[in-house]
Amino acid sequence: MINDENRARLFAPSETVDAAAWRAELRNDELSDITFNGIPVLRAVRAVVRDHDWRTLVPTVSRVAQHARDGGVTLLLDIDFAGFGSRYTGELAIHLMKDSLKVTFDGVAPEAFRSNRIGLVVLHRPDHAGRAVTIGSPGGASTPSFFPVDISPHQPFMDISSMGWERDGTRFRLDFHGDVFETEDQRNWTDASFKTYSTPLSKPFPVDVSAGDRVHQSVLLTATPGAAAPGPRPTLEGVLTVLDGGTARVPALSVSATSTSETASQTHSKPIPGLDALLLELGPRLDAEHIVRRATEEAAALDVPLDVRLSVDSPDRIGGLLDLLPLHSVVRLAVFGASSHVTERGLWDELTNEARRREFAGVLLAGARSHFTELNRHAGILPPDAPALTFSITPQMHATEVPHVVETLPMQRLAALNALRVGSGRPLHIGPITLKARFNAVATAGDDAAAEAMATDPLQPEPFTAAWLLGSIAALSVSGVESLSYFEAKGPRGIRGPGGLTPAGELLAAVAAVRGCEVLDAAGEVPGVVLYPVRDGGTTVLFAANLTAEPLSVVVRLPGGDSTNLEFEPWTTVVRRFD
Repeated sequence: MINDENRARLFAPSETVDAAAWRAELRNDELSDITFNGIPVLRAVRAVVRDHDWRTLVPTVSRVAQHARDGGVTLLLDIDFAGFGSRYTGELAIHLMKDSLKVTFDGVAPEAFRSNRIGLVVLHRPDHAGRAVTIGSPGGASTPSFFPVDISPHQPFMDISSMGWERDGTRFRLDFHGDVFETEDQRNWTDASFKTYSTPLSKPFPVDVSAGDRVHQSVLLTATPGAAAPGPRPTLEGVLTVLDGGTARVPALSVSATSTSETASQTHSKPIPGLDALLLELGPRLDAEHIVRRATEEAAALDVPLDVRLSVDSPDRIGGLLDLLPLHSVVRLAVFGASSHVTERGLWDELTNEARRREFAGVLLAGARSHFTELNRHAGILPPDAPALTFSITPQMHATEVPHVVETLPMQRLAALNALRVGSGRPLHIGPITLKARFNAVATAGDDAAAEAMATDPLQPEPFTAAWLLGSIAALSVSGVESLSYFEAKGPRGIRGPGGLTPAGELLAAVAAVRGCEVLDAAGEVPGVVLYPVRDGGTTVLFAANLTAEPLSVVVRLPGGDSTNLEFEPWTTVVRRFD
């Protein structure tokens, strides 16, 4: 039974807004999926308020008013932002006219707080990658450019007052008012967007916001249709075809050590056939010996080796942590800077020396303990002699709404492919992969002291998490990705609770059982459906998921000519075997 909090997230209402040729979805405070004459234009426009540690204050819409205006539609939203001890309030005005869409934000601080960003953000579609765009600057200059294809480590566009591009014979233009804007590639964090925002990061932050301080910004989107109208868009049939072959194998799957000690007495880990390892993140804490002992016991119960990731502030910390580990039971070993979150050269040299001296027989990893962002931005300092790389994934760096969480899935594949490019094809071991961030990698006041409490997502035990997990495994099953680590062994962030395996735990166990088997390619597309067909000897195993809030039915054609019909409830998974 889904509790009320989770149901509100999984089945959040949205309102379709139509005016002239414009169409969009209003989801709480966000104007999403904006189209013009059926042409996809923008992923979303919204106002954001972020505190001094880049944490996003949660928006609550207290009032929505709508009225017709000069052949168009105007929406007025009163929004309260709150969280982490801070408050903000504002009005969002959305005007949809014949050939323009304008969003205006008027905000005021009811009390003082420290902030890194307040104002409008525009989310551009990920399929803008490679599209030509003209950037206008406040000084009047106009610069032709392109949305990046490879994930850009730094801002591709800066000093922006306008942007212009063309799609399907229609010319679009954005004009920004109230601040200077710049664009970052949010695919670094697996968000499905490029984001144009203010204020430029070159300006000092955080800033002190006094009670009564105001922000006024607006974004104007205009459309100029060309002579040629866009052609009809293809309709997608509810049919998927499994092909007789593929290029990927089911990666090794692992879980992280349980991080909450209170769950140890409530649930007990049991072996999961095919599971690869237990991932342990370890730093020079006073209770490090206890953490290692508990993880070693948990790994023994799961009948798997340890995969250890060290986080230290200096090379001389490494030897002491290695003294605590049963290195004969460690299959992989990595080290990261406690502040930089990446493998620095001095740390790598010390790790390799210590590993050699102790005759460590496992694989040494380099990379980032945080997002692909840090791997991408520090590619030049990664040790070239590292045999394999790693980075972590969370789908909720910037947004917690379920549609945003789902949309990260294809971006996860893109991040993996870019990591293989950055690493010149070196194998990848991706993880931990978690619903919520394990720590605040961008906190300006040091590591986030509240991260421990914030790391648990109430959706963890829901069937949704199993569906999302299958989508992630499918996205990351590419040649070169050797292992994936998801969630924790048990507890509120785990795959096992007091009643046994969660739906995500059952799905992970089912996929782990076919580790190394061939992942078959599939043709066709049904929006919201994940299909992950695997050849296990003479059997085809179909893993499938419905990542929508609606019941779905899909026909799957199997190699050899047979077909099967899959029926899904919202946010559920199906596993079927065919001999």
